[in-house]
Order: sequence, then C-alpha cells, then structure tokens
Amino acid sequence: MYDPTRLHPLAAGLSFLKMLKEWIIPLVLFLLFGPGSPEGMAWVSFAPFIFVLLLGGYGILHWYRFTYHIEGDELKIEYGVFVRKKRYIPKNRIQSIDYTQGIFHRAFDVVKINIETAGGPGGAEASLSAVRKTDADQLALALREEKKASVDEIELETQKEEASYTYKLSLKDLLLAASTSGGIGVALPLTGTLSSQFDTFLPDDFYVEAFNWLSGFSWIVIAVMAFLSVFIAWFVSFIGVILKYANFQINKFEDRIVISRGLLEKRELTLPLQRIQGLRVVESIFRQPFGFSTVHVESAGGAGPEMGVSAMLFPFIKRSQINDELAEILESYHIPEEKMVPLPKRAMRRYILRNAAPVLFLIPLFWFVPTSLWFLLFIPLPILVMWGILDFKDSKWLIDGQSFYIQTRTLSRCLLITKKRRMQDFEIKQSIFQKRHDLMTMKTAILSGGVGKVFQLKDIEFGRWREVCGWFSRKY
Repeated sequence: MYDPTRLHPLAAGLSFLKMLKEWIIPLVLFLLFGPGSPEGMAWVSFAPFIFVLLLGGYGILHWYRFTYHIEGDELKIEYGVFVRKKRYIPKNRIQSIDYTQGIFHRAFDVVKINIETAGGPGGAEASLSAVRKTDADQLALALREEKKASVDEIELETQKEEASYTYKLSLKDLLLAASTSGGIGVALPLTGTLSSQFDTFLPDDFYVEAFNWLSGFSWIVIAVMAFLSVFIAWFVSFIGVILKYANFQINKFEDRIVISRGLLEKRELTLPLQRIQGLRVVESIFRQPFGFSTVHVESAGGAGPEMGVSAMLFPFIKRSQINDELAEILESYHIPEEKMVPLPKRAMRRYILRNAAPVLFLIPLFWFVPTSLWFLLFIPLPILVMWGILDFKDSKWLIDGQSFYIQTRTLSRCLLITKKRRMQDFEIKQSIFQKRHDLMTMKTAILSGGVGKVFQLKDIEFGRWREVCGWFSRKY
C-alpha cells in the first residue's frame, strides 16, 4: 500500500465501457446511416470496429498508467495516458471513504472507492474504480489512522475491527417500504413520457381509431384501464425500492457508521460520527396513518451516490421504535418525548391562505369554461383549505437543552433534529404582514453534503424571540 499500486484489471474494462457508453449513439448511427462502402474504401465499413478496438486499447493504457499509494500523510494518485497528472490528498482533509459495488465488481470481489474531502468539488475528490475488497479496507483504515508502523499492523486491525451495533432491514419492512413508497409520483410521469415516444412508430390515424374504439366502451372499462396505468407505475416504483434497499444494513463502529444497500448494485456509505449535523424524520401521507416513517441523516461529509443529498438512515421504521434504535447508533439524538410548541391560533388563517393561493390561477379559466361547469374550478379549494389547516397543526418547534427541533409539512411531515453546535446560523425575521399579527419566521441552516441546507418555520409567536435568540447565543 505504501508502494505505487495499480487498480484491479477490471478497471481497464470499466474504463472501456464508460467510453463506449459515451460513443454508443454515434456508433449506432454510423452503422445504420453511414456512407456504406464507397468504391475503393471498403475499410470504412470496419471503421466502427476499429474505433472500438482503439477505445479498448485506451482503457488498458489508462489502467496501466493509473497508480495510487500513501506517501507520508498524503494519498498520492498518478494518472494520465498522454499527459501525466499527480494528485495529493492530505489525510486530515478526508471526510468520507465510500464503497460502491456494481454487478461487475461483485463478480470479481472488488469495490469502487469514492474519497470525499472537506471543501472538495461537487463530486468525489478521488475515485478508484476497482480495488480488491481487502485492499480497500486496508486503504480506508490507513487513511483514517494518523500513524501506523506497518501494513501488517493495518491488516491486523482491519481483521479485529467489529461493529458495535448492527441493524438490518427485514424482508417484511422492505416489502412494506416498497408498497408505500411515494416513488409512484416519479414513475407515473416517467411512464407517460416513455409512452409518448411511441407516436413516432405509430401510424397517423392510430389515435383516431383508438379513440373511436374506446368510445364504444362504458366508463367502467376506461376507469379500469386508468387503474392499470397507475398500477404499472406503482409496480415500477415497487421494484425500484426493492432493488435500491434490498440487503440494507447499518454497522456502527467506534468513529463511524457504515450503511450498505442494494441488490444488483451494492453501495456502501461511510459517515463519520463527528460529521453528522442532524436527522430528519419524514412521514409521507401513505405511511403516517400507519405510524411508519423514514429517517435521513444530514452529514457534512459523504461522496458517491449520496453526495449532496441526505443519506437514508432508516428507509422504513415504526416511529415509536426510532428512539430505541437511535439510542444504539446516535445516542445524543432522539424524538422529543415532551410536547412541542405549537403555533398561535391566529397563524392558522395565514397557513390556509398560503395553501389556497394556487386556486387564484384558475380564475382566467372562467372565461373559457362553460358556466354550468364552473363548480369544477372550486373543487380544489376545500382540499387546499383542509391541507392548510393540517399544515398549521403539524408546524411546531422545541428547544430542549442542546437540541433544536423544527417540524413542518409540505406533502410529507418532516421533523428536523439537530444540535446547537451544528447550526451554522440562526435568524429571526418579520415581514410587514407578520408584524400586524405579532408573528415571525425562525430560520436555521446546517451543513449537508458540503453545502448548507436551510430549514424554517413561519408564523411563530413573536414574543418568544428573546428566548430562542438567547438560547442560540448563550455558551453552555
């Protein structure tokens, strides 16, 4: 490990496949609509195959010229086929070392390593596309340790290190998570978008004939067909969750949490405990009635598949069980047992107006919709009013010792749990309209994926501003 080391030979194949993916469309178009074989230029027909061979050769050269090793307190990476490049990454800047294991990686028992640093770019600071699992563990441990006498000591500590706590997502919870996932909201428009592309392959009069054919059926048949469309979108979402969160497992070590998941592609995320900034407990409209939720962890570090977004700590868990699991993983975080501070009743009207405001965009339709159908334009209004009331009732906050809690709702109810020392700033602001009702907005920000994530709660009692500002500025 302290001598220049090449990646696993699989890296050459992965580099080739990556370049081939970028060129696949031009190559297919050339094969389908190319110049053919002009007289005296029969070799043109073989040009795509020659180009593919060149890509393969470049992939091998890229693998051969790529080396990495630890030199002093730095990870040194040298790469480049024609232009030699060197990258030095100090140990003390490394925040996260994450593994990803795709189908090809699993076949050869290798992993892809993403190394993320403090203040690094939008992605991983360095990526090692194929490293043997044992070598990856030794490299990760060597980069975490300040001083090690030899590689043998690193190997010995790697073998001795065991998780102090392990959590696994059961098959029952996995199926329930897939069944109640809100991914149908993504799958449904995606299914519609893909189906809309079929019109280029269908005759011009297809839709006319299809409409005439459907008009001969009753509304029940049409409703069944609509239900089937929704079911297909739900099934796509169901399969996506199964593939993403199968084999989900959390292992807690002395200084970090390691989260692994995935069926076809196994991904592993390492979260240093000292970099965790807060938790979010999210209850979707499908799961909240049954007492289930998901828990996200906000971390200042994190690379690879979770870069820039919250990592999933618990994809599916009973809300009443969260504190028991957090006591084993993050003992300083918990859902408050005491009642949170609600908003004053006079703020309800403002929440109702904000949620019902989209109805105003329907006003121009009164000029186009027949008078007998005007009632249809008012149908969304009571739904939005009820949603505004629900939004108001779910909006709460609490200060408990060093912990700070904000609960809000959009489509899902979200509870932020963070610590005062993790809050990047704290702001109290009051608009002209809030001043008339003696209300204010409370806003804070925490680091998440290397950038700030803002959380705010509107229309809290203005008289509490001294309490909350004094708590944030007080040193204890």
